[in-house]
Formats: sequence, structure tokens, C-alpha cells
Amino acid sequence: MRKPPAIILAAGKASRMKPYSLEIPKSLFELAPNLTVMDLAVRWLEEEGIKEIVIVTRPSLGKFFSKRYGDKVRVVTTDMEDGFANLYSFFTGAKAANTNEFLVIMSDHVFEPEILRRLLKSGGNKAFTLCLDRNPPWDKIEEGLKVVLEDGEIREVGKKASPYYGIDTGLFYCTTRAIEIAEETIHELGLNATIADALRRAIRYGEVSYVEVTGLLWMDVDTPEELEEARKLLPALLRRSLIKPGDGPVSRHINRPISTRISVFLFLRGIYVSPNLISILSFLLALLSSILIVRGLLIAAAILIQLSSIIDGVDGEIARLFGTANRFGGLLDSLLDRYADLLIIAGMGSKIVFETPLQVALFAVAAGNIFITSYVSHLAGWSSDRVISLRSVSPASRDVRLLIAALLTAFDLFWPFILYMVVVPLAFSLVLLAASKMPENPIKVERRKPVPHVEIRQRPRRKITALEANLKVLLASSIKLLVFLVVIRLIYGLVSDLDPIGLMDFSLRPITILNFLELVVIVYFGYRIMLSSKFFLDLLSKWLVRKMGIVTEVAVKRALADLLYLIVIALLIWLLPGYLGSLPLGSLTSKLSLVFLLFLFLLVFYDLAKLFYRSFKGFFDRQIARIAERLTYIAESERWKEEQPREKR
Repeated sequence: MRKPPAIILAAGKASRMKPYSLEIPKSLFELAPNLTVMDLAVRWLEEEGIKEIVIVTRPSLGKFFSKRYGDKVRVVTTDMEDGFANLYSFFTGAKAANTNEFLVIMSDHVFEPEILRRLLKSGGNKAFTLCLDRNPPWDKIEEGLKVVLEDGEIREVGKKASPYYGIDTGLFYCTTRAIEIAEETIHELGLNATIADALRRAIRYGEVSYVEVTGLLWMDVDTPEELEEARKLLPALLRRSLIKPGDGPVSRHINRPISTRISVFLFLRGIYVSPNLISILSFLLALLSSILIVRGLLIAAAILIQLSSIIDGVDGEIARLFGTANRFGGLLDSLLDRYADLLIIAGMGSKIVFETPLQVALFAVAAGNIFITSYVSHLAGWSSDRVISLRSVSPASRDVRLLIAALLTAFDLFWPFILYMVVVPLAFSLVLLAASKMPENPIKVERRKPVPHVEIRQRPRRKITALEANLKVLLASSIKLLVFLVVIRLIYGLVSDLDPIGLMDFSLRPITILNFLELVVIVYFGYRIMLSSKFFLDLLSKWLVRKMGIVTEVAVKRALADLLYLIVIALLIWLLPGYLGSLPLGSLTSKLSLVFLLFLFLLVFYDLAKLFYRSFKGFFDRQIARIAERLTYIAESERWKEEQPREKR
């Protein structure tokens, strides 16, 4: 991944923060004791390996940043105290950086590191690459720099543009062409030109691209109220910063949500615990779990295994938060992890009766495979994008391994875990080996059409539009579903008197088979109908966005999709029990499916409620205000009509 210099723009006057901004720059306001707004940006840049950080500010503010950051950054001041906008700060910083590519970050923006990672990975193909949030909170839409897209290209930016497509998040990846465009814009519009003005000029040249960051946390801090909001957002930002790109699925969805809360809780209260002590504690928990396995206390052992896995993440998180990460701690943690896993397998081995040499060999391979995954991952390039993407879904990672060990230990299933340790790490190592295979460059053989080349005229075909294609699928699937249901219902009358069909220990009535076939038909064609319906919901969302005015396309699409999913899930809840009830084990299957569907219904409903609060609250409040204003007007009109006859008397 590229490591270009970063320019942080901090030359604003922060007039909306007065009187607080009269004493210190807004970007040095604290989110927590000794942790400022700009500290987060500097911290994320350093963690991504950015060596050169340039802070651009006014002459009167330079001393604050020099005192705060010392040699960690280079402070560059403009040649005037005021009378300029942020594009002049941008131009000053770009000239000082003197490089072909660079990052630009607004000093009053807080964001999670994943936004920075995506920008570093995908930026640089045009003069400006901005970060686009398609579904920002409703209260950020009105003041944010709105971005308008057409055919995947940016066509317009501005505070007064349509919010239909989303807003910019205040981070940019720029090239030398951006400096030229900034200089042209300042020459034409003067020192009060803004970055938005330069973006509009770059759009005319086709020199603006974007990176999708929808769903990631960020906000700008312009008012005291937003400062308080940023302080509330800080724990979530810190927790997300502790999630590593290569974290396995169990770590990402189970362990990190717990461990990061512990680490952030300690950090925000200034409670420092040595990461090495936490590594030792995790190891001791694994040792204790091994002893409990030997003594037959399997439930307690299983709990301690998973607890050890969770605590194992806290040491690194504490080290990163407090800035005490070092090579010794990483090596100690890795060493203790390997021996902790060996102790757990040794405890399981004490409960297994080995009857053949093959079983002994399998156990030895399982123990050896504890080291194989991390060893092969390092050989394949631990920090490469390909290995990171594989590790993030690996069933052989330590987090997955310990969860499986805990679950199988709880049920006294040691041999399945040994077999898992024999097969899965080896299979993942083979995947890494295949992914690391160098591409071959065979000799190029001339490949051409035979001579003479005969041209055959083909009749031009009219291109089918997306509307026609989806309408065709919707009508065809609906008709086919109706025909199949009618045919199946006709067959019902023909087979209703037939005897059950024997199948192993079960007997199936022909009606049961038809019920299952009918369910399959409904699910298949219903799925096709739902997919085509989503296209028409997208069209409806565009119309609704233009009517509402302050809601993005993504928010409306997601709301309509959630409503469609709720309807589909409700239909399944209504239909499934009748179809599954007649199958073997139908009662159990029916109950399990109902529980799953109810859980899914609640999950989608929760997502819809959260989306409404985030994106539609502003629109809803406006409509309530208009209705209240209208009712007040009607009430006053009626009162005025009643008072008129009295005045005449």
C-alpha cells in the first residue's frame, strides 16, 4: 500500500466555536483527557505508516501545533493571517509537501481508520479522489458538501446540490494535477476560493473520482454541540480502530466487540495495564482450561478457553491505545499463544484412548498444525492484501480454532477437534500456497483470424433496457408461478387416494411430496419476483428522494428494501408451517424455521428503525412541524370566524 505524505488543513478561524476557539485552535480541543480532535488523524496516519505529516495553519496558530506534536509533524504557516479560504491552505501545503501524490485531511474531522485505508488503496487515479458517504446522518446532509453522480462519475459538488447521492467526508487523495487545478482556481476566483471550487473545475476536466465509505464512522466538528457529539462518538471510533483487517471471522464478530470495550474502557479512564501481563493472563487461562479438561470439568474448561481467546486480544489493543506496542510484546504474545494451544490439545490428549498408531500419528499432526497456519501466512506475506483477505475468512485462524475447541470440549467431542486440526490448517496452507504461486509468462504465440477474413453483416439488435428486462422477469415469473400452482393443485386430486411411499424408516404420502414441491416452486419464483421488484423499488426511491429533498438515495433504497424483506418474511412465517408440518420431523423443522424467521424479522425491523432515526428523522420532524403549523392556522381561522359576528353585534 502506498504511503504518500499527508497534509492536514488547520487554518480556519472556527468562528462558530467562539469563545472557546479564541484560546486554542479548534482541532486541539480535547475529545478525552490528553486526546484532541487532530490527535486521532495523526494517530491513524502513523498506524498506516505515513512518515511525513504536514500541518498547514495561520501564523498565529503555528506555535500551538509545534508545541503539541514537536518533530512528529512539519508545521507550515500561510503567508497571511486571514483573507483566504481553505483552497489557499491546500495550495500552500501541497507546495510544501513537494511530492507527486499526497493526502489532504480536514483538521476538524474525526473518522475511523478504515476510511483512510480505502483511500490509500484506491486513490490516485485522478487529480482528486474524495470519500463518498451515500447514507450520512440526516443532520449532516444540509451542511455537507453534496456529491452528484451520473453513470458512476462525479458531475457536481456543492452545499446546495441535491443530496440524492451522498456527501463528501473531508478526506482526499491528490496528485500534482490537483495542484495545477488549485492554482488555476485561485488565479480565477481569488484567495477566497474553496476546495469545492477546485473540485468543480476538476469535474469539468474529468479529474475527480471517489471511494465508497458508506457505513463507516466520521463527522466534522464545527460547533460546541458537535464537539460533545464527537466525544460521545469517540469510544466507537477507538473500538473500530482496534479491528485489524486480517482479523478472523470469530475475532471480528465475537471477540473484538468484547475485548475492544474492555480496552477502550481502560484507556478512557487512564488505567494502564501492562500488555505483557495481559498476555500472561491469557496464557494462564488456557493452562487452567487444560487442567480442567484433565479433571473432567469440561463446561468450565470450555468457558476458560473462549475467555482466553477474548483476553488475548486485549494485550495488543492496550499497547496500540497507549502507544506502548513493541517487538518484544508481539513475540511474547505469539510464543505464549502457541504454547497455550499446545496445552489445550495436550489436555484433550489425556482424555483420549489411543487404540492404533494411526490415531497417535493424527494427534501428532494436529499438535504440529498449531504452528503451520501462522508460519505459512508469514512466508506468503503476512501483511499483503491477498493474505489479509484470506486470513479474514480463514476457518484455520486462532480465533476460530479456540471457539471450536471450546464448543467441542463442552460436549466431550475431542476426536472431531483433532480431525479439524489435522485437515483445516493443512487445507488453508494449500490455499495460501496456491494464492502465492507466481504467475507464469508463457511464450506468446501469434493468435489471429485466418486469411481471408470474411465479414458477415449482422442485423442490429435493439438493446433491451433494464426496465424492460425486469418487467419481463416480473411478469414471466408471476405467470409461471401461477401455472405451476394450478398444475400442482390439479395433481392433488389424482394422488390423494394413493398409499404412502416407504423410504427407509419413513413413509411419505404423495400429498407430502406435492407440498414440498409446491414450497420449492413458491420459493424459487418468489425469489425471482422479489429481485425484479427491487428494481422498481429503486425507481420509486429516486422519485421519493426528489420529493423529500433531504434524504439520500441509499437511505430510501435501504428503507424500501427492508420493508420488502419484512413482507417476504411475514409471508414465509404464514406459509412455512403448513408446508413443513407434513414432512418427516416436520414439527421440529417447522418450529426451528419459525424461530429463525422471527429472529430475521426482528433483525430487519431493528435495522429499519435504526435507519429511520439516522436518515429520516429530519424529514419526519419537518412534516410534523408543517402539520402542526397547518392545524394551528386552521384553529386560528376558526377562532377568527367565531369572533367576527360578536364584533358586529
